Amino acid sequence: MKVAILSDIHANRFALEAVLSDLDRAGVETILFAGDVVGYYYWPRQTIDRIVADGRFICIRGNHEDIFREYVADASCRDSYRKKYGSGYDVCLSELDAGHLAWLDQLPEQASVEIGGRRFFMRHGSLRSTDEYIYPDADAAKLLANHSGEDITIFGHTHYPFVHASGERLLLNPGSVGQPRDVGGLASYALVLTDTGVVQFRRRNFDKDAVAAAAKARDPELAYLWKILER
Repeated sequence: MKVAILSDIHANRFALEAVLSDLDRAGVETILFAGDVVGYYYWPRQTIDRIVADGRFICIRGNHEDIFREYVADASCRDSYRKKYGSGYDVCLSELDAGHLAWLDQLPEQASVEIGGRRFFMRHGSLRSTDEYIYPDADAAKLLANHSGEDITIFGHTHYPFVHASGERLLLNPGSVGQPRDVGGLASYALVLTDTGVVQFRRRNFDKDAVAAAAKARDPELAYLWKILER
């Protein structure tokens, strides 16, 4: 079986559509998504609708789902988050209906699933926390400590793809679909072939100009939101 591993879409519908087109061509049967549907960019409704309609997704929540939950509940925090991340959460507030909010709220913190005879474990940040970063250059002890014991342990959060092997077990970060930070403008994801255990990292072009134009119009003071797409 072919299992796609995605993370960190960040309401970038252009990147998501590019990746899903690639997955359709590849005949992918299951998509594991390691969190951060929302945050940063401006198409949360279209992104959630696309994920729900697709039918192949198994999803967990990321730190940006937790932030948005706080954003909804406590108006006093909104200005600080807006200054840091831009107006993407405001778009969520204005465009997401009760069904979208309920879908976000039900996302679990972690998930374990068996697919094609292999066991997968997902959490957004690390074994300990949704908001801990495990970078590709982390020391060996930290990487080993974050293997879950399942065949493949999946994290996201850093937006940097990597794989680390411990015997036959793998620690895998697919990188970011919506805001890749190693190579700008190329959506990153991983493909796992369950019969062989082979992992392929894949990239897809998306309309980064459309995303950048929206960021410049909505958040002109946060140049990071478009410059990160040009690395």
